[in-house]
Amino acid sequence: MTDVSSIAASGRSHDSLGCSMDRLDDDRTIEGRDMTFYRKRSASAPPARVTTPATGRGYLVGLSATGGHRRRIFKEHHSTVHDFEQNAVYLRNFADDYRADLSGSFNFMLLEINHSAVERIADAADYRNVSELRSLAAHPDPVLGGMLGALFATVDGSADRSALFVDQLSVAIGVHIVQQYGNGRGGAAARGRRLSPRCQAKIKDLARSRLNGDLTVEELASACNLSQATFLRAFRESMGKTPYRWLLQQRIEKAVELLQFSQTSLKEIARICGFSDQSHFTRAFVQVMGAAPGAWRRSRQS
Repeated sequence: MTDVSSIAASGRSHDSLGCSMDRLDDDRTIEGRDMTFYRKRSASAPPARVTTPATGRGYLVGLSATGGHRRRIFKEHHSTVHDFEQNAVYLRNFADDYRADLSGSFNFMLLEINHSAVERIADAADYRNVSELRSLAAHPDPVLGGMLGALFATVDGSADRSALFVDQLSVAIGVHIVQQYGNGRGGAAARGRRLSPRCQAKIKDLARSRLNGDLTVEELASACNLSQATFLRAFRESMGKTPYRWLLQQRIEKAVELLQFSQTSLKEIARICGFSDQSHFTRAFVQVMGAAPGAWRRSRQS
């Protein structure tokens, strides 16, 4: 198994990143805004040298979810060895030929982002003159580790991952990548900016009308005529939480109303309030209210 490679033909099938699919213990893909995320895990690294010819795909960022990984990266006239601890990052440009020997375990979360997306994210975040990301290996980045970990986290084996949740994390990850690894410089930070009362009212109306469907950061930001990065900063400043957590709160409040004042079934309440199924509804309700919805309803009716 390998992160991004083209290995000499071995008769095995490989995914879009060159990973040998029959060696993967975990293989997941999430399509985010402006980037694609991958989860790749294998007990051991591939024995063959990883080689990738230069292409125009953009950049690959890989973050080691655990320690114990080592790679020797070959340049034109020398090679360097890098040991990866937990939350260690490598970043490389697909435009460069790549050759590496991998050893130890392989447990990575990765993201692929193209050149135009880098520039678009940088402009929205007021980070000037970003034209490329710099290559690096085994650089510690626990902040990125936390965000990627949240994106791939599961509860009881299930992922509660709405479009809004993926959107807001994609925007935050993109801004972080540009700020930390871009070649530009940031403008004045937009501190203390808050959403206007009119904008907050628009968002609340939009959320109430779409409780049973997915909202995106793009839609919410457009309602306020703000870039996505600016909107997310202003939203947290105004609401005290992320859009995903805020929308979850709106859905739970609607569910409480239906549980207390109607005989609507739990399955139907889950649908009305935008949860993927009754199990998802129950997990979210317990997390916020401290009791399962059925038990909560009976306690109010007794």
